[in-house]
Amino acid sequence: MVTSRKQRIRHRFSRAARTYDAHAEVQKDLAQRLLRELPESSGPERILEIGCGTGRFTALLAERYPKAGIIALDFAEGMVQLAGKRLEGTGNVSVLCEDGERFLAGCTAAFDLICANSTLQWFDDLGAALGHIGRLLSGKGRFAGVLFGPRTFSELAQGLSRVFGQEVRLPPHGFPTGKHLESMLGGIFPRFSVQEELVRKNYGSLLDLLDHIRKTGTGGTQLPSTLTRGRLHQLEAWFLATHGGFPATYQAFVVRGEK
Repeated sequence: MVTSRKQRIRHRFSRAARTYDAHAEVQKDLAQRLLRELPESSGPERILEIGCGTGRFTALLAERYPKAGIIALDFAEGMVQLAGKRLEGTGNVSVLCEDGERFLAGCTAAFDLICANSTLQWFDDLGAALGHIGRLLSGKGRFAGVLFGPRTFSELAQGLSRVFGQEVRLPPHGFPTGKHLESMLGGIFPRFSVQEELVRKNYGSLLDLLDHIRKTGTGGTQLPSTLTRGRLHQLEAWFLATHGGFPATYQAFVVRGEK
């Protein structure tokens, strides 16, 4: 069963599909970082990618592992459509429109590599999903992923809280911390690692920052509906007074687990 929260997230990512690649610079850089956690070209024969988005990382997987069978899935229909077009003619890739948590819970196949770029932080029960990933890995299988952490968009959250006079919680507030990830992975994998990556991007204006969130779907849900023009001006003034510009911090965790 897909929760109402998941339905809202799916809708926003699906709607952002056509603008995602042009604006998801951080996710693109993290995909390259994730590649460094993967086995060399002679490695896995069966690969599962969770949250393939527009298929950009999937194409990198297919290029590195041309003999592997790759299942790439995403629950946002708009993303899957673009991934299918991007990977058309790539004979070793199957693209599925599936919810990752539901797929993992019901899957019985074994995989040599399971990976996920900037996806798992949206799951309802990350611990259960990681347990299923451990169950589905073959004897020498590897899991590698990137998840955003709770410090993501911290400047925006602070500014909104100041403007509204009370704490405003954005979706990243619910993302896992590094310690939480270490605890979960340590209970599943004999060997694991969690590495933090902090990226700070500066946008030309407040509207550029908010437009980036909208065009990548990374807000997960709407910003406060009472964000009126007057409050936007207040938020803009707060950013300029506090930061001298319009920065956004992206906290990411590069994780790996091996059996």
